Amino acid sequence: MMRGLQPLDLGAYVRALGLYARNPALALPPFITTLLGTLLILASPPTGGPVGGLAGGFTGLIVSLLDSFGLAVSLIIADYAWRRGRAPVDVAFAEAKRKAGDILLAAIGFNFLLFVAGLVGSFLGNTGAIVVTAVAAYFFIYTIPAAAIGGIPGAAALQVSIERVQRSYVNTFFLGIVFVLFTALFPTVWGYAATALAGASDVFASNSVVQIVGACIKALGIGYLALVMAKAYNDASYGRFS
Repeated sequence: MMRGLQPLDLGAYVRALGLYARNPALALPPFITTLLGTLLILASPPTGGPVGGLAGGFTGLIVSLLDSFGLAVSLIIADYAWRRGRAPVDVAFAEAKRKAGDILLAAIGFNFLLFVAGLVGSFLGNTGAIVVTAVAAYFFIYTIPAAAIGGIPGAAALQVSIERVQRSYVNTFFLGIVFVLFTALFPTVWGYAATALAGASDVFASNSVVQIVGACIKALGIGYLALVMAKAYNDASYGRFS
């Protein structure tokens, strides 16, 4: 039975580190999907004109869906890790395969709403686009967890996310901060890191090596995000568990 508003549980962000150390496979799904997304981008270089813009937008959508699916698989692994201490990776992958349709629908809905929010906010300038997108991301942050670990049909995951946020405003706020740190700000941070690595060694001057290292770092961040997101979703849904 669902409970009322959940108290803040900052300790989960610390406990997640130890759980991550025991379940490094959390980083595997986002690493695979990030590499696939990188290969897609490299195979579809940007071109000018309206056709090039349309192709670039489609490529960006596919990359976003790949990232969402990688996160979803990590969420399933994270859910098992919180409940059992260690996650059966083969079982998690099988479950992700079984839920693939719902996960895909949820991912499409989530990314489409963020796109629309950014488009609407852009009429208020760059700051408006960021603010409106951030608000949308806050209320729909549990969309992927709802489909991946909540057993919610993909079409209903957006509404369920809003309901979970209403039960856990403060916890969701802190989760949102982690979400931004490990997703939205990653390209900027990695851009500076890639420049520094390229200057430190010729090995990192190769674009392919840079992309692989970037995928590793991004995957590590998403693996941690999956842990704290799974915990926050389950707390909002069923009450706190260790």
